[in-house]
Amino acid sequence: MTERYDEVERRFGIAAYASPHEGFAAVVKARYSDFIVHEVDMNGNIARLENLQTQPNNNSSPKCNEQISPSEIDTIGAKKRKHEETIDLKFTCESENNDDKATLNDNNPTNEDPSAADWENCLNELKKVLEEDPSNDIVAFLKESSASSYEGDKKFHMLAAIPDKQKRRSVHQLMKSTIFSSVALADTREGRIRVWHKKFEGDMPPDTFTGARGGGDKSGSSSKNGVDRGGKGKNNKNNKGGSWPADRPDFLRFVLYKENIDTSTAAKDVVRMARLNPKRGISFAGMKDKRGVTSQFCSTYRIEKEQLLAVNKTHEMPGFSGGGNTSSKGAGVLRVGNLSYSSDEVRLGSLGGNRFDIVLRNVDFGYKGTLTKEIVREKLGTAAKALQDVGFINYFGMQRFGKSNDTHEVGIAILKGDFKSAVEIIMREKNDENSQRVAEARKTWANRFVGIDVKNNENAAKDAEMKCAKSIQTDMGRFMVCEKSIVSTLARKPRDYKRAFSSIAKNMRSMFLHAYQSYLWNKVASHRIKTGGSSDVQVGDLVLIEDKSLKEGGGGTSGLKGKAVKVLDAEDVKGGKYSISDVVLPLVGSKIIYPKGSSGEHYDELLKKDDISKADFSKIGNIDKEISLSGDYRKLMCKPSDVTFEIKAYQDPYQPLMQTDLMQMAGTEITAATITEVDQAKEESKRDPENINSTTLFGMVIGFTLPPSSYATIALRELTKRPTASDYQSKLEVSGKCERNIEK
Repeated sequence: MTERYDEVERRFGIAAYASPHEGFAAVVKARYSDFIVHEVDMNGNIARLENLQTQPNNNSSPKCNEQISPSEIDTIGAKKRKHEETIDLKFTCESENNDDKATLNDNNPTNEDPSAADWENCLNELKKVLEEDPSNDIVAFLKESSASSYEGDKKFHMLAAIPDKQKRRSVHQLMKSTIFSSVALADTREGRIRVWHKKFEGDMPPDTFTGARGGGDKSGSSSKNGVDRGGKGKNNKNNKGGSWPADRPDFLRFVLYKENIDTSTAAKDVVRMARLNPKRGISFAGMKDKRGVTSQFCSTYRIEKEQLLAVNKTHEMPGFSGGGNTSSKGAGVLRVGNLSYSSDEVRLGSLGGNRFDIVLRNVDFGYKGTLTKEIVREKLGTAAKALQDVGFINYFGMQRFGKSNDTHEVGIAILKGDFKSAVEIIMREKNDENSQRVAEARKTWANRFVGIDVKNNENAAKDAEMKCAKSIQTDMGRFMVCEKSIVSTLARKPRDYKRAFSSIAKNMRSMFLHAYQSYLWNKVASHRIKTGGSSDVQVGDLVLIEDKSLKEGGGGTSGLKGKAVKVLDAEDVKGGKYSISDVVLPLVGSKIIYPKGSSGEHYDELLKKDDISKADFSKIGNIDKEISLSGDYRKLMCKPSDVTFEIKAYQDPYQPLMQTDLMQMAGTEITAATITEVDQAKEESKRDPENINSTTLFGMVIGFTLPPSSYATIALRELTKRPTASDYQSKLEVSGKCERNIEK
């Protein structure tokens, strides 16, 4: 049934499974609060928001548990959280009408945009900085645009000119606050503020002033002469020059809790709200995605606790407990807590892993008989046990290959020194383009040489490309940084594709090459599992025998430094010293060792097919002096630790099935029933053969901890035996037969 969607993954080497258990269909991220991530530091401490003030002296952060033994898996589901006290099928929750529409699922029963705001609160806040009429006009426009049935042409509301610089700044800051950030954006055009609905973000011209965070106005002075941003003023605590107690450690460590905001944006918001020095900002170990609820460790330099706690007071929403448990639905939420001083800074890469707690809704086995709680508990328990005991193939997820699944193609072109092809792949028309404006710009670019003999008339080609680049410069979406860099360069230096590609930021240029490395790794991993299985080592395998980076506080993902590998021979295999968990495959580079036998040969076959040689990875420095590709090693298998699961029986398709940190602090209970032991389910089946009513839905709350750079989506793929492709998930239903829309 899912073959068409599996094919997308197979193209990128994601083609095998580690264990043979029966899979099931389920909806992932029906609510953004269905995906909770808690960062784990190098000492095993879990970043959980436990208070909004300081870290209690007598209570350290919770630790990751040791891996649960196979014999304990049957009792994992019996572990209850303190907010769940009943197991009988009683549904007492009232519909809050606050269901979040998933990025991966289009089944929202309401007719409003799930990111719609609390309009009354929005209006009240606006009236604090603007007059009543413009405030009413802004809210009316945003509210009308939020409706899914909105078909109007108006994408922004333009305010009358505001002479007062401070008032203009206040409007921009309000649009960036948690109250408006889910539905609105603001920019300045010809001296007038325009308020855009968030759904039209892709249509915003990139050359308009957006009121930089904390940073003044085009028509006024910069923040250096305006609002204090943590410079060397007398009240600043964010620099060495200020007065700082000699007995107090330099770094303020805290937990950053966020909902529906990415880490980069959240960090900028903290700097703005707490008035920190933007040059120092805050430091963190790793980036966390926007789509979910995440908690991570951060630190900042020489800051008073009270200054940082201003983040929690800014536009505070009374009665809001987070987790989508509010009428503002998909609003962005930001909190800081667990504050304590430390001598150690939180550094990028100093990450032990991530703890994932994920809700899978409307679990469907395709079972044709009477579905009982006993059957549900047994099948899901088997799948969880397999994930714990066997693990999953440590594939790079589809995110690695970009929205249009073509980043690795750019990498191939660069390894060949073909900058023209690299630029064309980035700029070409995309089938999945959401913005009509961007789609038209890409089409214009594709047709820029129509009617021109490019081969014999270079001047005409340059002129056409320059004019085209200039004409579409303002049509690129504000986050299309690669395209914007390319177009900006070619508008000045047409037909100079090497210069155009080199104008892209170094980390983005490296990303294309890493995507190709990941593509090759996935392909060889599937080949290794197909030829050698997922349980035993074989002659020719590479095993990691040393990783000094782990001892030095790294996550083992920083490259080859400190790593040593060994190629297994027959004596090694017979001796039984190494297991499948020791096996690694190389990310192709200039300094790695390849496995022997079939896996090593498969690298050669794949490179030959793409007309790439191993030597090309050594020559990349001649093509791009800022980039090197020495390679790395990645574990073939990943076995999650701390695997737990619960099975929920519920009726409202979108009701909360799991507590966020804020919900726990607020005492917000989860009312869905928990199905615990198989024996109990059997007894209930005997008492009530039907066992469920026609409206009962089943969900699974699965929890596990993964090391850095391993993908939770790939773990879920192994658990469910279903593809991770977003177009597959978007067709699933949150009630009834889950896969009824999937083409056979």
